[in-house]
Amino acid sequence: MNKLKKLGLTALAGSLVATSVSAGDLSVTGGASLDYTSTSETTGNGWSMGDSVNFNGSGDVNGMEVSLQIELDGGTYDDYSIKIDSGDSGAVTFSGASKGVGGLNNYADIVPTAYEEVYDVTDGRDHGVVGNISSTSSFAYNGTFGNLTVSAFYNPASVSSSSIVLQYADLIDGLTIGAGSGEVTTAQDEESMWVKYVTGGITVGWQRSEVDFSAAATSDTEADHYGISFAVNEDLTVSAGRQEVDFSGSGKEDEESSGISASYTMGGLTIGGHANSTDSQDGTSGEDETSKSINFSFAF
Repeated sequence: MNKLKKLGLTALAGSLVATSVSAGDLSVTGGASLDYTSTSETTGNGWSMGDSVNFNGSGDVNGMEVSLQIELDGGTYDDYSIKIDSGDSGAVTFSGASKGVGGLNNYADIVPTAYEEVYDVTDGRDHGVVGNISSTSSFAYNGTFGNLTVSAFYNPASVSSSSIVLQYADLIDGLTIGAGSGEVTTAQDEESMWVKYVTGGITVGWQRSEVDFSAAATSDTEADHYGISFAVNEDLTVSAGRQEVDFSGSGKEDEESSGISASYTMGGLTIGGHANSTDSQDGTSGEDETSKSINFSFAF
């Protein structure tokens, strides 16, 4: 009888230890949005909605902060990842399916904007933009050492893809510089460099990106993207920007995109909008388009 009692207490103690080790926090957040978009080439109903439910769990495991993020979007799994943060040594994230959180995927566009990028909506192909690496079943690393940030991405698919970024903050007060390079399987090589300066409520940014394709029939691109945003107050931000994309090969025009945007936040409600235009889409003369949108986002 004493042996059974001892065995039961031992099992109970083991159960309590396991419970203590696995203890953590789980939170659920959500959001919804209502959007109206109109373009010069679109007819019909421009209204649409979005929805998102996020599950975030975290806890301490052997001195490391481990967190899980799952997003349900439109009733299906959209993004999900697990992050292992060792503190001063940086954090490793495995993405089951998400946009990617490291390397050029994380720094594809650093130019400040209040709502949408100047090439958004009017140019669905996003020429001259880097970070087009599939993030399904991929690894990312992010670490900050003083003013230096190191960010890397690796997708070990049958034909692997990878990129790495170095960014240095406060070279002078408010000035950040960065550069990165990567390859998307054997199909393309990517490079980008940028400068961002913040003073008061004003943020100015410039980024040059190059994408070189291995296929001879595909035009390489070189893009300059620059913009400025101004935080009028803690609720209202406005911005303006421009992007110019140069295509290699004969018979191609420069694709030029420009636009303005604004966002205003009132508690859990954010109202955002943009007005963009793109000339010579895909480098084709006369292929021009404009777009306007307004979005109401609700967080809960």
